[in-house]
Amino acid sequence: MNFFTTFIIKIFLLLFIFLKLFTIQVFADYPETVVGVIDLNYILLESKAAKDAAEKIEKIANKIEEEVQAEDQSLIDEQNELVESQQIMAPAVFDEKRKEYEKKVQNYNITRQEKLMSIDILVSESRNNVLNALKPILETLSNDKGITVLLEKNSVLLNAENMDITEEALKALNKELPSIEVSNN
Repeated sequence: MNFFTTFIIKIFLLLFIFLKLFTIQVFADYPETVVGVIDLNYILLESKAAKDAAEKIEKIANKIEEEVQAEDQSLIDEQNELVESQQIMAPAVFDEKRKEYEKKVQNYNITRQEKLMSIDILVSESRNNVLNALKPILETLSNDKGITVLLEKNSVLLNAENMDITEEALKALNKELPSIEVSNN
């Protein structure tokens, strides 16, 4: 072997040793990765607390819908009365009544929108309550199973059956949080 070939071999050997030591040091700082999978949508649909909250929210939504329908009918009746009385009222008086009615409709539309948005807020709050109760459960399960990375099932294309901790988490959540207080203030 000539000098140049020996020199190149030594450089490659040194480079290989350096890379080997470097990768050992870099990966020594990270724990072994164990991946778990959980189906949050399933838990948000099937947990006792979520089902309980959904029933309560549905009752509130039905009550709000009945109130809205009654108020809609009341405004329609008032509009019909206003139109019928137009011919017997002085134009200035009718114009004043029409403006009052339009203001009432405008205020009603704002109130109606707030009532309908309150349903969305109740759904969001109950979902957050379930997720907040679920977080410590997931931490405990992950620690017990040595899971270092927990992925949401919707973002995973394929996983082994034993990686899925959804049922265990659901059982623990049902025990920890059987219901949620839902109220429309």
